[in-house]
Order: sequence, then C-alpha cells, then structure tokens
Amino acid sequence: MKNQLLKTYTLEELTDKHIGNLGTEKRESFENELRLDLLGEAIKQARLERNLTQEELGK
Repeated sequence: MKNQLLKTYTLEELTDKHIGNLGTEKRESFENELRLDLLGEAIKQARLERNLTQEELGK
C-alpha cells in the first residue's frame, strides 16, 4: 500500500461542518452551552483548590 498523506482539518472547519457556521442558531446554541460548561468546570476547579463545598458556601 502506498504511503498516503492524511488530510488534516482545523477545529473550526470540523465545527462548521458538523455543528454549523458562525451566526447560525445551532452554532450559537452550541457555543453558549460550551461556555456554560467551561464556566462550570472553572468554578468546580476553584472550589476544589480552596477546599470549598456547596454546604460551606451557605454558612
């Protein structure tokens, strides 16, 4: 079998193809969900680093 070069794609190209182009409703919804997930993970990480739990925050 001949050596074949694989075509590479950027994340932006794949997202455009499978989610939709920037500005479309589906893409905007995807981007918003992604931002919320990233924010949630950042908050979770900050709480872990400070040894905080949900119960301690309410005191």
